[in-house]
Amino acid sequence: MSSNQPIVTLVLLVIVLAIVSAGCSTSSQSPVSPGNGTLHVSSVPAGAEVYIDGEYWSPTPAALSPVPAGHHTLEFRMSGYESATYPVTVVKGGMEGITITLVSEQTLLPASNATTPPTGLPHIDVNGYWTYPEGYNSTGHPERWNSTTFPVPLVLHAEAANAGTADTREVTASANVYYEGYRVCREPIDLGGLSAGGHVTRVTQVTCPLPSGYIEPNLAVLVENVTVTQ
Repeated sequence: MSSNQPIVTLVLLVIVLAIVSAGCSTSSQSPVSPGNGTLHVSSVPAGAEVYIDGEYWSPTPAALSPVPAGHHTLEFRMSGYESATYPVTVVKGGMEGITITLVSEQTLLPASNATTPPTGLPHIDVNGYWTYPEGYNSTGHPERWNSTTFPVPLVLHAEAANAGTADTREVTASANVYYEGYRVCREPIDLGGLSAGGHVTRVTQVTCPLPSGYIEPNLAVLVENVTVTQ
């Protein structure tokens, strides 16, 4: 028995060193939440290249998944337009909708027109969320448990702001309801005209088919397909 003791001691020492080494290698990294999420990205105009932390993913519009949970930097690039960056935090199982209006690159004017001021552009930022209609309680409806899917009334809230330097004549979009990454409902929204620095909110009610026993935190509203008329 005594002849085996050095071997046991050596094995234990290797295990301890492996644990210590693993702890040291992770302590130097910035903490992030485990798991992945989804980013729904779109741009005006469409077709911009999307980069996450410098890595190319896809042209817009697109649903980017899986994106590791944590803090990231999005970059939108398109020929003839200034690149745009957007910080975003991805949470495990979450969905984030991002729409960027790209600004065209300034064109050098001939000397004879040097005094002509450049034309400003709108920059529309949009987001959305949902609530239940007043007095509605999903747990009080037995049909939730007696069928595969059942209609659920939802109030969709869409907000848009013009952070640019020019007015818009018309802004349209769609409020899309997603459950666990799948679109279950779509509602067109007319946001009207938006002056530079202006803000508008639209509220509408829809009925969406949701699975029995759906989980509310997995339900999200993304304002997408934004069209801007200047």
